[in-house]
Amino acid sequence: MRHFLASLIAVRHPDEDAQRRGQNVILLAYGLILTSILLAAYVTVAGAPVSRVAIPIIASFVVQTTVIILARNGRVNLAGGIIVGMAIVGIVGSAILNADQLVTPLFLPAPLLIATAVLPPIGVIATLLGALTGIGALIVALPPPENTILRNALFVGIGLLSFFTALTGILISAGHERLQRRLRQARRHADQTAQALQTLNEELDRRVQMQTERLQHMVQELEERSTEQERLLQEIAVQRDIIRELSLPILPVGRDVLVAPLIGALDGDRLHQLQHQTFRRVERTHARMLILDVTGVPLIDTHVAQGLTGLIHGLRLLGAEVAIVGVRPEVAQTIIGLGIQLRDVSVFSDLGSALQYATFRFAERKTIV
Repeated sequence: MRHFLASLIAVRHPDEDAQRRGQNVILLAYGLILTSILLAAYVTVAGAPVSRVAIPIIASFVVQTTVIILARNGRVNLAGGIIVGMAIVGIVGSAILNADQLVTPLFLPAPLLIATAVLPPIGVIATLLGALTGIGALIVALPPPENTILRNALFVGIGLLSFFTALTGILISAGHERLQRRLRQARRHADQTAQALQTLNEELDRRVQMQTERLQHMVQELEERSTEQERLLQEIAVQRDIIRELSLPILPVGRDVLVAPLIGALDGDRLHQLQHQTFRRVERTHARMLILDVTGVPLIDTHVAQGLTGLIHGLRLLGAEVAIVGVRPEVAQTIIGLGIQLRDVSVFSDLGSALQYATFRFAERKTIV
């Protein structure tokens, strides 16, 4: 229902002030049409001759319908001018036809009020001129009354009232136009601000997208670097294990003898690795003797001596004998000073003597067997 009523007073015009005035024109036209219909009903009920009012009612209906069509199509000033002009002509014509000297002319300020609602300031001024012209026409057309002073005073008062009504209408209409102009400027500024914000948001979105792509690229590079670092760390770990194994080589001499030349200082890690590698090789090869060459060991302290003692005991549990080669005088003195007992351990001055001993010993066992 509300949408239907809004469609009845819709005005096709881009300017909002013209739309407002056009809607006022349409409402006034609908009101005049309704008034004509009620007047026709009253005349019919009262028993007055219909022919006397039929033509004015039909003419008013046609004119107001034309006004509505013009206003809806955006011809607001023309439609407002027609309705205001019809009002002035109707008041002046009625006064002249009825020879009304006093009552009817009092309605001449009414078109000015209508013009205030439906016309711009220039239209209100034109309506004032039309009302003053109507007053002049009444003065000329109406017969002189008995009391000329009263009539002249009445027309002067109507003229002054029309002037002040027109002035008020001009101020109101100009205020509406000024308000609409400010509203248009505010809307234009708001549209520009909204456009600027939209542009800024698009720029921010673009920058965020660029930063996101850059971060994704950096994350991908970091992942690739991390993968490469893990690979390198694994290679380094493998190489470290190889280096450790090479730094503690265990060499086979024949089928029953292993030689372990030790070079450099022996710390806890190297002693543990030496024990691990030695036990594994003896178990895998079933060797009967391990020759430890300590010629390249610069220092044997308590910790190293205990590690070697543990190695000797472990090899004995695996069924292998131990021979030590290359004990220098200072190392021997250290071993004696520490009170380390190397029982059942063959000691040789050089590797050749140890190999000869091992060859003779295991060859003798084979002969006995």
